[in-house]
Amino acid sequence: MDSQGGRKIILICADNLSNQMLVYSIKKELDIDCAIYSSPLDRFPEGSPLYQESLEAAENAFLFLVDCKDADIETMTRDLLDNPLLNDHLVAFYNLSNYSESEVKALTRRVRGFFYTDDSMELFLKGVNAIFNGEVWISRQILLRYIMNQADGYKNDADNSIQLTQREQQILSLMSAGVDNEEISDKLCISVNTVKTHMYNIYKKIQVSNRLQAALWAARNL
Repeated sequence: MDSQGGRKIILICADNLSNQMLVYSIKKELDIDCAIYSSPLDRFPEGSPLYQESLEAAENAFLFLVDCKDADIETMTRDLLDNPLLNDHLVAFYNLSNYSESEVKALTRRVRGFFYTDDSMELFLKGVNAIFNGEVWISRQILLRYIMNQADGYKNDADNSIQLTQREQQILSLMSAGVDNEEISDKLCISVNTVKTHMYNIYKKIQVSNRLQAALWAARNL
């Protein structure tokens, strides 16, 4: 399918010049196949070549980027739940105008990233790569709201048997606040590779596989 291990991006959007340019940029800069699907998210057509291709693809090989310009995010989120096809694939929203509580709700419904109208193309492409690499691409504001919402009522379930070093606790706390690896490296005066090594050890100790799960664990246990 493409040179990135079977990865593909589907833009759920209008087939206009702006989105065609986005397809061009994704293909050129990320070397990932990209196509536009211009019907609503809840009516991805069974029997179409694209539908069949998505069924045969590996889990999380497809990223569905949903254009939210002039759209209601809560409606988009409901449509997402109504489409079982998307259970095995990645979903992110783009062309959002500002931060809102609707994004916090969307995060609980499998949406893995949010891109805004004032994001640079460089930031957008970085976020797409991060999502394919198992990360969640969200603003610090949304992450903190989500963590606080999820943490309510879970403090009694804190796991005191897992022992993190002081450095690991520092890194996990910074990561939970939305600080990326480069910023953590600068703040703690250690290399990015050292940060990654600490993160690997943290994930292994607390038995999680991504930053969001780690942040939720931190909210319950730190």
